[in-house]
Amino acid sequence: MSTQVTDDHSATGVVEPANGSALATSLPESIPAVQRMRQLASLTTLPFMCVDGGSGDVLFRQEELALGLMPEAIRERLDEFDVPQVVVLDSGLMFYGTRLPSHEGRGLLAIGYMLSEPGARPQDVVIGAAEAGWSNERLANWLGEQRHSHPQIVKRLLETGDGRVGRNELMEQEIEHLSRHVEQTYEEISLLHAVTGKMQISRGVLDIADLCLERLHASIPAGGTLVYLEDRPGQTHMPYLGELPFSEDSLVRLVARFDDHDWSQPVVRNHMGRTLLGAEFPGLESLVIVSISEGSHRSGWIVCCNCAEGGEFGSVEASLLNSVASILGTHLRNIHLYREHDELLLGFVRSLVSTLDAKDPYTAGHSERVALVARLLGKAMHLPEGDLHDIYLAGLLHDIGKIGVDDNILRKPGDLTDEEYKSIQAHPALGYEILSGLKNLHPVLPGVRSHHESYNGTGYPDGLQGEGIPLMARILAVADSYDAMNSDRPYRTGMPVDAIETIFHRGAGHQWDAKVIDVYFGIRDDIARICRDHTRSDRTILSELSGEFQN
Repeated sequence: MSTQVTDDHSATGVVEPANGSALATSLPESIPAVQRMRQLASLTTLPFMCVDGGSGDVLFRQEELALGLMPEAIRERLDEFDVPQVVVLDSGLMFYGTRLPSHEGRGLLAIGYMLSEPGARPQDVVIGAAEAGWSNERLANWLGEQRHSHPQIVKRLLETGDGRVGRNELMEQEIEHLSRHVEQTYEEISLLHAVTGKMQISRGVLDIADLCLERLHASIPAGGTLVYLEDRPGQTHMPYLGELPFSEDSLVRLVARFDDHDWSQPVVRNHMGRTLLGAEFPGLESLVIVSISEGSHRSGWIVCCNCAEGGEFGSVEASLLNSVASILGTHLRNIHLYREHDELLLGFVRSLVSTLDAKDPYTAGHSERVALVARLLGKAMHLPEGDLHDIYLAGLLHDIGKIGVDDNILRKPGDLTDEEYKSIQAHPALGYEILSGLKNLHPVLPGVRSHHESYNGTGYPDGLQGEGIPLMARILAVADSYDAMNSDRPYRTGMPVDAIETIFHRGAGHQWDAKVIDVYFGIRDDIARICRDHTRSDRTILSELSGEFQN
């Protein structure tokens, strides 16, 4: 498509405020379209108006565009601005623009204008200034201040800026998606850890059911939550919290409607009010049902109904209920298997670790080993159990920022260039950025951000020094360095332990906290065993780790 287009039309069709300087503000500044327009303006240094793509009405404009010009010639060609485009009118006025995100079903465009040649006095501008009540002197001054440029330059600038904004938005979406995934997984881990931690052999079935019910109702925004148990044939219990739109007998009828369902998967239903099932159970708008079972034996159900504030239940709630139901079913069916419940918790943790290690197969297992070693160091330093839990999670998440590092750099077998090394060095700050908006993960942030700081102040990203480095990060730094030196890499084999310990001796008080190094030497055999045993079968290591968490 040609960049420069001539057109004889010049009618403005503009309605301007009397003083000609007030902003058109038919749209709130917080909507995505206006935010994208401002980003585009910042990247290109071009001013823009937010324009209705159907009518051509100016809905929002920046101060630099004192006149909200929208000639009929441009209104007739708005569809050309679905992509970055420049249109030049015969009058000497050049319009440029591109597509913005829609708002409330209305297509929006970012459109701006400038002079196409110096000294131009476009008729569209003269008419618009007159309608705005400008004096001739003000018009002359305004024309003298206007920029001009070649259409090809403006179009190239617009294409570059539009592409950059698009890439930024894609990265933000990826970070937001990962953040939600991490937060959801953490919530699930925390709940499951709390539930399994209370499943003592001496506790009765109803006590365990009440515990699950309390935690689920606090975690899931539902109007009512219940646990239905068949303790033995003919003996049932249905503790619940909140308000239920049905009785126990009605619940049995409700579940019977799903007799042909595959109960290995949850039942999730939303917007039930206008369905036949909703008519049969008045007041029931949405629900999640999961089976409490062990193998083929079903002992009850967990049900959440009527999502709060008219919302919808989804995979997050279903997964959480399914996980709790699985734990509860195992406990009811085999109460003597309590000690294996931590295996389920650690299974969730290790599934999270696998997402962090997936980008670099050479470091697979690194995050989990760092978490285990760091927890051992913290335990030897007599830190409380809550701190040990935070250190362990920080170890799992310490390299999450590598999700933003190019795979080719992570897997490069040779030396890194300066630019590649800078990209690697960005991962602690990026990991901090990913996790900082997640309230429940705030305790791990010091370790994620500062695990590459050096005790003498030469580390990154903040150049912290000595006791100014968070203790969690100083512990992680030793654990991270130990595993990094002890593990094989594309460019070298793992170092022997005696060589690692020589480096630790030499770097104590310089790269690492000497007190943490001293603790390492006090438990080095335990650390070596943990790292060595990490490659053994899941059953063996998870059994040992369950003991660690219970102590």
